[in-house]
Amino acid sequence: MLSLGVGGPARTAMTMAQTVFGAADDLGHGGRAAVLDATTGRGPTHAQLAALVGSGAAGLARAGLPPGGVVALHLPDGPEFALALHAVAAAGLVPFPIRVTVPPAELTRLLDASAAVAVITWPVLLGLVRHAIEAARTPPRVVCFGAEPGAEPFGAFLAGGAAPDVDVDPATGTALLVCTRGAGAPPRPVRLSHAEVVSGITRVADSGMIGGTDVVLSGLPLAHVLGLNGLLNPALRLGATVVARPGGGRHELLRALREFGVTVALLDPAQAEALAVDRATARYDLPALRAVVVTGGPFDARSARACAERLHCTVRQAYGLAEAGGFTHLNLRGCEEGTADSVGRGLPGVSWRIVDPATGTDQAAYQPGDLYVRVPVPAPAAKSRWLPAGDAAFADEHGRVYVLGRSGEGTPEPPADPERVLATHPAVRDAAVAPAPDIDLGLVPHAFVVLAETPRGDLLSFVNAQVAPSRRVAAVHVVDAIPRTDTGRVRRRTLLRRAGLTT
Repeated sequence: MLSLGVGGPARTAMTMAQTVFGAADDLGHGGRAAVLDATTGRGPTHAQLAALVGSGAAGLARAGLPPGGVVALHLPDGPEFALALHAVAAAGLVPFPIRVTVPPAELTRLLDASAAVAVITWPVLLGLVRHAIEAARTPPRVVCFGAEPGAEPFGAFLAGGAAPDVDVDPATGTALLVCTRGAGAPPRPVRLSHAEVVSGITRVADSGMIGGTDVVLSGLPLAHVLGLNGLLNPALRLGATVVARPGGGRHELLRALREFGVTVALLDPAQAEALAVDRATARYDLPALRAVVVTGGPFDARSARACAERLHCTVRQAYGLAEAGGFTHLNLRGCEEGTADSVGRGLPGVSWRIVDPATGTDQAAYQPGDLYVRVPVPAPAAKSRWLPAGDAAFADEHGRVYVLGRSGEGTPEPPADPERVLATHPAVRDAAVAPAPDIDLGLVPHAFVVLAETPRGDLLSFVNAQVAPSRRVAAVHVVDAIPRTDTGRVRRRTLLRRAGLTT
């Protein structure tokens, strides 16, 4: 089993390699498939992957690369990506995953920006890499899976042996380089320490999003920080099986979901919406699929419900960023709470703020602003700081965050609150909204009003014309009074029970 030294008895934190591979024997998942290629179905078990990582790390350590040097990974999603990622890290080098879709000029810029000493690639991508390094300030060594002219074969590093005992402080040593999304500027490499990467892994692994018996698939590239540290690494830590999908359209995605019995899929909003509206989706029987997690941009509640209905599974939203080492928010109770368009309250240990960009002050509920997050950083690393997420968002009165889109693209208005809209009607004295169970949609909002006079026109049409589609109410009920606690909080269960909407 893989072993990586941490350089001294005082350093008790874990490295990325120890976090990902250290529990395989204890949890007994070494014999299960670790990463499978969605095209061929091939891939190692957890025990085999750990052994290959140790062997590859030993070979890379003997290759003369400088300790702490950056090694770019320009690889398609597959078992080889996971092997190269962790072999490089376990050798005391710093992996830098780069998407295979970047053009040669962008690849050159990223290689120069990271000062990469080597790049590991795939045969069909070798020509693009060669073109990119011709313009690099310091051309890196080129390593390729398979025997290709002019490139070192990665197989030559798999000479056996265990990973070297690398002197690394998990709190300060760099584990990984990832790319930012680039708000108004080209993406740039961001350095993450082992402690930051491990914190991101454990936030997801401990959240309940996936378990050790799951088969998971990421629609996001594994080179993306949310595909890598939001799904791949937590899945390997827990002993789940990762189905790596090198590319293709939604029909290839549906085929992979069906043929591998995927139980949890991580998708971007465009992929989830496409599956919700594509008639071909109905032709794929997906009995194993229990959850779709949507991340990478705003996803409204109506689309979430349509996706859940078409795929017959729960649809949840998640949010994260490169600088935070992965996910910071995951809305596991969106269906139960009727908040499918929210990314949730934040994972344990994560703090967040919605800030007025003009004044720098915190915004009240339902007021849009710039989202900032803060994740815990173990001592003796640098003090944790507020990270600008680059997204506009708002929060409701219960602390749930709703992402509106990228900052600087015109601050969008948050969806109007139905209670506030109804309260502006001259015929309404008091109003409240409560989610009621629905046999088809799970939970739908119902409005309750106390009238000051007979309204002119339909209150339901009045409110639904002024709120976003995801916040429209199913009905407006006239009541004598809105029951409240001594502190003024609405007794929503009482309202629902009196209206016969719940027991």
